[in-house]
Amino acid sequence: MEKDFENQDSMHYIKIIGSNIRFERKKRNLTIEDLAEIIGMAPGFLGLIERGQRGTSIKNLVKIADIFSLSLDQLITIDLRSLELNGMREPGAARKARTAKLSTLNSLTKSMSEAELEYLIANIKALRKLTRNAAKEEII
Repeated sequence: MEKDFENQDSMHYIKIIGSNIRFERKKRNLTIEDLAEIIGMAPGFLGLIERGQRGTSIKNLVKIADIFSLSLDQLITIDLRSLELNGMREPGAARKARTAKLSTLNSLTKSMSEAELEYLIANIKALRKLTRNAAKEEII
């Protein structure tokens, strides 16, 4: 009887974890393939985790929580969808959209090498310069 309770309890957490991973991944507009590449996991295995059909190691959970800028506790115990639906995470549609975009950037850049980060930063700076110049030309 006690073993059945433990199995039900662990299945509950596996479902929450999977749901939270899928929710956070989709919020950042990442595909399963994108996230799997970032964390170094097979996309099929990640899909099983998201559907609550498989668990994963604490090492992987820590990596996933870090990518999403969550605590491990948040990832494994709280239904993040319900917090979002109840408006407890971030008020304001514009702020929410901006935060989601920044989270996507954060998730995508966590696994980049120093050279890749330097290249990205140089391109962002060049893009900002171009958009500022274009904005100035429109004003004139």
